[in-house]
Amino acid sequence: MESRLEIVDAFVDGERVDAAALKTALADADARDYFVDAWLLREAVLGDAATDAPVAMAATATAARPMRSRPRSWIVAAAFAGAVMAGYGIGYGTAGRLQVPVENAGAVANANPPAAGAFPVPAPTRIIQLEFHASPAVSGGD
Repeated sequence: MESRLEIVDAFVDGERVDAAALKTALADADARDYFVDAWLLREAVLGDAATDAPVAMAATATAARPMRSRPRSWIVAAAFAGAVMAGYGIGYGTAGRLQVPVENAGAVANANPPAAGAFPVPAPTRIIQLEFHASPAVSGGD
């Protein structure tokens, strides 16, 4: 195909073309006729696609729409997996340092009592003492 008709094709397809080259191409009567024929053909194809097949119209609309930048699903999955692994690593690394030995649990709990007035706690109105006795004859407790 001649270069002047290629410029007309590119213009009809919506591509960027040099304005001076397009003017030169459209100065020729054959190129103007070709431009009109190509434009009518494009309109007919788009019109048929819009009326005959909604799927074809969706494909045309999808192709004409610019691509949006969005994260891919594998990036989200990798970020989630990384966060889970980081949480596991932090928990594993600090588990030994944060545990209080059972024999020292009472001493540690009473070592730093809260300051008076830091947490206003009401005085108890009654105290319930619980005692558990194992009784084989009774099921359900005392």
